[in-house]
Amino acid sequence: MPYWKFQLIHRHLRPFDHSKIDETAPLPKVFQAANEWSNHIQAVSAEIFVPGSHLAVDECIIRYTGRSNETTLVKGKPDPLGFKIWVIAQQGFFIRWLWHIKEAKYVAVGVEPPPPKSSTQGRGGRGGGRGRGAAKAAGKKPATEDKPIALNSTQSVVVALANMLPKATYHVFVDNLFSSSDLFRSLRKHGHGATGTARPNCGIHKELQQDKKADGGAKTSYEFNQVKVIPTPDNQVLASDTFGM
Repeated sequence: MPYWKFQLIHRHLRPFDHSKIDETAPLPKVFQAANEWSNHIQAVSAEIFVPGSHLAVDECIIRYTGRSNETTLVKGKPDPLGFKIWVIAQQGFFIRWLWHIKEAKYVAVGVEPPPPKSSTQGRGGRGGGRGRGAAKAAGKKPATEDKPIALNSTQSVVVALANMLPKATYHVFVDNLFSSSDLFRSLRKHGHGATGTARPNCGIHKELQQDKKADGGAKTSYEFNQVKVIPTPDNQVLASDTFGM
């Protein structure tokens, strides 16, 4: 669209008040301009759409090929260039979303991960277990459910989006961009189940790591219609919908 045509349209249609744009605000100007409409659409959607129990969280691109410092290039996507948002959806309906801010401390607006774990808590499901051994040797109990579970900024988006929905028990489906044992444990703490594809280094059991690395190259030991049972490192009983592959 040429500039003169944009000016002609903008003379009669103004979706935002330019006088309310704050140049010093942490939220980029392009998102400030769209934020009022975005909040209105989400509020109306929440009134007319009651989400079911099974939801999906993923990253999405709003196609935009104009000039902006806030556009993101994600190669391999149908629309690789545009504004990136984090979405929780059901059956193709976007229920809630968060803006993705490039080069920000936290990748999404309004999301702050819990504080990192202390060194006495070990590596939290990433094949360590040394923290638990040290705690037992010192006569201390392992970390309790009351302590926050440390997540990286991307994983924290999943919990934040789930908490934006009406209070209920949900089952969240994610891909390997988000999946980790810490994320699934955190969702369980918030009362939600989770299923997702996993990367070999995301903290899954060593036996699953080996099978995933061999996937496609050799036949694994998993037979169709059979259940594979692997105990957790601390032998704690967990609900069957806490972890997925």
